[in-house]
Amino acid sequence: MAAVRLRRKRLAVALAGACSALGGAHAWAQAEGAAALPEIVVSTQTESELKKPGTAGGRLELTPLETPASVTTISGDTIRERGYQSLLEAETRAPGVSSVPFSGNGNNSLSARGFYGPNSISQLYDGLQLYNAGGVVTFPFDPWNVERVEFLSGPASVLYGTGFVGGAVNVVPKKPDFSKQSNEVQLSAGSFGTWRRAVDSSGPLNDQWAYRINASHTSSDGWMERGRNDSLAVSAALAWKATRDLTLTLSNDYGDINPGSYEGTPIANGSVIQSLRYKNFNVDDAQVRFTENRTYLRARYQLTPDVVLNNDVYLIKHERRYKETYTYTYNPVTGNVARSNYRDIIGYQTQYGDHGYATIDGQLLGRKNQLVAGFDVNRSTYDRNDNTNSAGNFPGSSTVSAAGFNPGVFSQGTTAPMRYLYRVTLDQAGVFLQDRYQLADQWTISGGLRGDNYQTRRDDTQTGASASGNINAVSWNTGVVFTPVRDTSLYAQYAVASDPATSLASISASQMQYAVSRGKQVELGVKQSLWDGKLDWTLAAYRIIKSNLLTPNINNTSLSDTVGQQSSRGLEASITFRPTRDWRIEANASILQAQFDDFVASVGGKPTSLQGYRPQFVPKRTGNLFVAWNFMPQWEARSGAHYVSDRYSDNTDVSRLPAYTVLDAGLAWRATDRLKFDFRIDNLTDKVYAASTYAGTATQWILGAPRSYTLTMNYAF
Repeated sequence: MAAVRLRRKRLAVALAGACSALGGAHAWAQAEGAAALPEIVVSTQTESELKKPGTAGGRLELTPLETPASVTTISGDTIRERGYQSLLEAETRAPGVSSVPFSGNGNNSLSARGFYGPNSISQLYDGLQLYNAGGVVTFPFDPWNVERVEFLSGPASVLYGTGFVGGAVNVVPKKPDFSKQSNEVQLSAGSFGTWRRAVDSSGPLNDQWAYRINASHTSSDGWMERGRNDSLAVSAALAWKATRDLTLTLSNDYGDINPGSYEGTPIANGSVIQSLRYKNFNVDDAQVRFTENRTYLRARYQLTPDVVLNNDVYLIKHERRYKETYTYTYNPVTGNVARSNYRDIIGYQTQYGDHGYATIDGQLLGRKNQLVAGFDVNRSTYDRNDNTNSAGNFPGSSTVSAAGFNPGVFSQGTTAPMRYLYRVTLDQAGVFLQDRYQLADQWTISGGLRGDNYQTRRDDTQTGASASGNINAVSWNTGVVFTPVRDTSLYAQYAVASDPATSLASISASQMQYAVSRGKQVELGVKQSLWDGKLDWTLAAYRIIKSNLLTPNINNTSLSDTVGQQSSRGLEASITFRPTRDWRIEANASILQAQFDDFVASVGGKPTSLQGYRPQFVPKRTGNLFVAWNFMPQWEARSGAHYVSDRYSDNTDVSRLPAYTVLDAGLAWRATDRLKFDFRIDNLTDKVYAASTYAGTATQWILGAPRSYTLTMNYAF
């Protein structure tokens, strides 16, 4: 087969290097034995999602019906069939999950169950996380290489350590396929000069070796002025069945994101100024870029029929670059926009470690018992370079006319030099246990226990000072599942978890005095599958209490305030209905009450109790609806709705982001078994809405994209 010709030279180079790493000798795009694309008609599948084993709730491969917690899994095929352009877009379709995207957090932050940010809702890739430095998470971002996305709502510290009181999102990538050869190409074009090119290939090299290689590149002019952006993702993996019982997999994942320089639109009187909707107020030479490379060596050994050993050795390198001004304030009297916070940042992070565990299926007192025991050890180093002043703020300012302006360049706003400020070294070691016991035919009990130690060291390169910290965290949970009738589960769970008071990978010397924040959750729920899998529904009620945490200072977000206690309680529900082979209806909704229970902050220079106030970026309600209809053979029409209620960008409940509902629609045609075309309309009504803003900012909103159109072709060979 002729190689797929891609427009971007760097994509071709990356592909060539990945192929070379896999041996280079195998024709990875063989047509013989090639698999067709997955069926577009998701409504023909009647297997209940509640009865599919997975790892969302732990490492025991339990089904949602067997798990005493709220778990959701979205397959990669579903994400791609619905045309979601990013993983973040797909993740917000899970119950109770909303996004808070801005480049300061890597455009990849989530809110769930009353808590916000990567220190409470952490995101993992294949079960491993890069400790976020400064709250920035950027990888993974592209759905092309995704096998599935798993959500565990509520505390997940027993599985992954600190940083999971609100929940955990685990993205599982595609793996090498020993069973068959498959190849797929995707090309798409869309509004605002958007182009996408992607290729995926997997299959056996012989009886012992299999590979997978995929790459995707997206470029766009952006929907706003000077909005040029592009991203590249390349993955390669080689699996070796060394013996009948031992499999080794070497993989490498690379991401390069240039998200563009748009940092928000100035507002007036709490609303968007229509004439400014498409303007970009950043400087002309602004730079924002994130790169990440992950290398893994995985081993799976079937020690006995009932004992499996797993081990991952990994190396992660992350780099970020910001050179821009990101705060804008509109003056209605003069018609000018004041720009401030000229930041110039380069950050480098390296993390390496070893993660291993054993799963044991056995008997205890004549009943089935499943046990997991494992460990984590790793080291992270983060080097920070930026141009902050002695007060820790970014200097620089300028003023431009809102009506028409020359964006200027960065050096016109500030000449403050970039300096190498500090290095933070984080060493972590943890052990964990998880067990599930079949107490009776209709009853199972489960529990988990984890202990972690975090040692931090910060070396200030400007003063030569050093500071060290030592934090211990213990997490545990216990749950029970009762099955009164077939395919029906009633469950209860109690969990104790922990969050870091701040990002441990970039902790300051003054913050080392704080231990982890403790969280406790009680959850009750019911899950049921009816009519041979045609109807699945779930309902969960929960209450979480978190104590001794830090939150951004109201007057200066570079500083933190101590919160005595924060809590939330709520309901989450979901339903999937497949009445016929031609229809599929999915819906979920959440309603919650989140508040500070013990928090005194300085507001206007006076100590003020914020008891009863809602924390920043927490919506009271979220909801999603998706409908698919196969109205003719090979044709599917679909529509969706995504709702998020109002949120606040600070903790005083003043800077309000209005509620919004975004609609989308699509039409898919399978021309042949191997060829599919898909047409998608995003933001069908051209809704003007605030997707997010920077924490504490009341002068600008980061707007969601306007109506856009995308035409995609997929071809399998």
